Amino acid sequence: MPRLLPFTLLALALASPAAAASFPCAKAGTPAEKAICADAGISALDERLAKAFKDAMQRLGANTDGAAQVALKADQRAWLAERNACGGDAVCLRDRYERRVAVLGFRPDPGAPAPADPFVGRFDHGGFLEVAALRLRDGTLAVNVFGAEPENARWICGFEGVGRLGADGALVVGTPDAEGNGLVLQRTAGGVRIADSDANRAASGNWCGMNGSMIFDYARKQ
Repeated sequence: MPRLLPFTLLALALASPAAAASFPCAKAGTPAEKAICADAGISALDERLAKAFKDAMQRLGANTDGAAQVALKADQRAWLAERNACGGDAVCLRDRYERRVAVLGFRPDPGAPAPADPFVGRFDHGGFLEVAALRLRDGTLAVNVFGAEPENARWICGFEGVGRLGADGALVVGTPDAEGNGLVLQRTAGGVRIADSDANRAASGNWCGMNGSMIFDYARKQ
């Protein structure tokens, strides 16, 4: 067996789990943080979660003060408190992280199925418009609709809001009204639909450029 040279041993030491978490392990203060830094698998999950959160924030809109992003930031703070409640329990921490990574990837929470889950995901229309919906811990959904006219980008749509299931099973996002302050999404066999209605036409006029529209069927892509 070849001998490990001193610099090789140093490199292996520097590659310890303490270097892998998304935060400085030298400053870990809570039992949960210390347990994350002590476990290579959970430390890697922490890194994955940090990237997933950043990606989800970007996918929910360019406006960092928008309703969907504000809701997700508050949701993440609440999740961190829930994670910290695990203390040093590695099994609890791993479960919390695996579930949260799924949610931030626009997938249903595998540990807590909910009636709104059919609306969770990313849905595409024609490769130029996308609906993204992420479930929050209170059962509401952070929703973004974004895209542009495919030939020369004559119009761009950029809607975001927080939605909840209506009594008829539709997803009501924001406040659908004649001023275009919200949307109503319906389920289809293969995805979701923004149907042709007064409120949805008003939202298209409010959130899209000249003659833009969000009124289409969207097929599930994730």
